[in-house]
Amino acid sequence: MGGRPARPRRRADGAASRARLLEAAGKLFASQGYAAVSTRALATAARVNLSAIGYHFGGKQGLYREVLRSLIADTEPLLGPAVEHLVAGVAAAAGDRARLADTAAWFVRHLLTSFLADGRMRWQMALMLREFHQPSEAFPMLLDERIHPLHDAVAGLVAAATGRAPAAPETRLLTAAVIGQCMAFGIARTVIWARLGWDRYTPERVEQIVQTVTPAVLAMLGLPRAAGEAPGAAKPQRGARGTRGARGAA
Repeated sequence: MGGRPARPRRRADGAASRARLLEAAGKLFASQGYAAVSTRALATAARVNLSAIGYHFGGKQGLYREVLRSLIADTEPLLGPAVEHLVAGVAAAAGDRARLADTAAWFVRHLLTSFLADGRMRWQMALMLREFHQPSEAFPMLLDERIHPLHDAVAGLVAAATGRAPAAPETRLLTAAVIGQCMAFGIARTVIWARLGWDRYTPERVEQIVQTVTPAVLAMLGLPRAAGEAPGAAKPQRGARGTRGARGAA
């Protein structure tokens, strides 16, 4: 009977080592790439025994797949509700271009603040970029669970704004352009910081990006300025439930 109380602690220690492996592996895979990271480096960074990788994940490949699965789960609170809000907003607009503009402006703000204000997104975006350039066997999971839902929702907005079908090649290309305009500020942050003399993204700088990018996206979609937006700048929609949600999520 004296040995039984130790079991919960062993389970807790195992859960902690598993979590440390996922965190350390995500950052290493993002910065160095899958092939360049050894299992010994993973174990050292996570402060676990080398055998823990096989015990928890069956090996390095299983660990990598779980890192991507965790990335999908971690970004769900940021992107899942935004996708639902975007789809609902496009449906509620029922073709009204002013309301479509408001919905588009909200989405651009949410996407930018999510990508730039969340510290974990820095390495998560770097890891996704590696998957975009050199897809692994786990890429279909990322495509189905994260990329397709986001792109399909934005394609609905683009289709409503342009009058094209959601699955039309032009719609999907414009969808990629809209999302790419926002993602670029996370992916190419080093270049942007160097060009602007910045050393980090502050709330004021993120707001400046939002106000610069929003009119460009609306112009791409042929939509008017959003409500409360000054010429050439997209202002926050004060009092809008979606704007508060975006800031809270970021």
